[in-house]
Amino acid sequence: MENWETLKEEIYFVDGSLRDIYVFDTDKEDWRRWANYVNENYTVQFFNGRTLKTEDRINVDDLLLYFTNPADFKEVNKASIIFGNIYINCILFWEPEMESDISPREVQSLEDHQAIVGYMKSVAKILNKKVILTLEATKELVFIEV
Repeated sequence: MENWETLKEEIYFVDGSLRDIYVFDTDKEDWRRWANYVNENYTVQFFNGRTLKTEDRINVDDLLLYFTNPADFKEVNKASIIFGNIYINCILFWEPEMESDISPREVQSLEDHQAIVGYMKSVAKILNKKVILTLEATKELVFIEV
C-alpha cells in the first residue's frame, strides 16, 4: 500500500484521535538500546521528570531510574522524536511496553509515511521485536506491523 491517497484515507485520516506505535515485552536493555539509537539518529526533545528540564538528548540514566524509583521524579519522563513536521511523542513510564503517538495531521505525504515506517523498521531491528502502528488506544486494530 504505497499510494498516498489510500494511506491517508485508511491510516492517517483525521478524526481527532492519534495513532499509536507499540513495542511489547520490553525491558531496561531494550529501552537503553532504543534511547541510544534515537539519540544518535534523530532530533530529540527529552523532558526530564526528575529535573523538570528539557534536554536535547534522552537521559538514559534517568529514563531507566524512573522504572525502579518513580518517587524520585516530580513528573513522568517524556520525549519527542522529531523528523520533518512529524513528532513521535513518548511518555516513558512503563518498562514492559513502549508506547508513543503521532498526530495524523502531521503526516502529509508518502515521504512522511515512509519516514515513520523507516523508524518502526529500525526500532524493530535494534530490539528484535515486533513494532505496530494502531489507532489510538486500540492495540487490536493494527494498521502496520514490522
